[in-house]
Amino acid sequence: MTAPPDKPPRLFARIAAVVLLLGVFGFLVAAQSDPSAPAPSASPAGGEPPPPAEPFGPSPTPPDPALVVLLDGMTVGHEVNGWKVVNFYPTNEKVAWVELQRGELFFSVGIGPKGTGKPPPPIQTDVYEVGYGMQRPRDAGISQQEMTAAAEYVATRIRKREKEVPRPRGL
Repeated sequence: MTAPPDKPPRLFARIAAVVLLLGVFGFLVAAQSDPSAPAPSASPAGGEPPPPAEPFGPSPTPPDPALVVLLDGMTVGHEVNGWKVVNFYPTNEKVAWVELQRGELFFSVGIGPKGTGKPPPPIQTDVYEVGYGMQRPRDAGISQQEMTAAAEYVATRIRKREKEVPRPRGL
């Protein structure tokens, strides 16, 4: 026996139709905002490439002058093994981070008082410990050897001045 043609659809059919419509709508929205899709080329007049991505941490600010002295004059704009220093920022954990950039790739070198890192960072000076991390993008593929070399460069500059310079604020 079949239902008469004027009988309203069942509740299950209505729910299934709503779910299907929401799924199609969600798919369309996701397809339009796909982060893996290449962004449209918007080169400014003159054919110059767009500026590189912004640094990872807070807006670039001049580092604490005492930190610049500890780092033997290294500041924003300085070159470290082909990487450009783009930012300095302290944290609540008594670590000062030096953010480095090459093209669209970033990572940071951290400086903290010796004996405070858990586990201890790979590079130690007499007074400080120096580590690295915070790659951006996460899958950037920056080699550990390259990050270690940059951190060792920073540590070498610290070793020159650490015994004559008071500990910078925030460390």
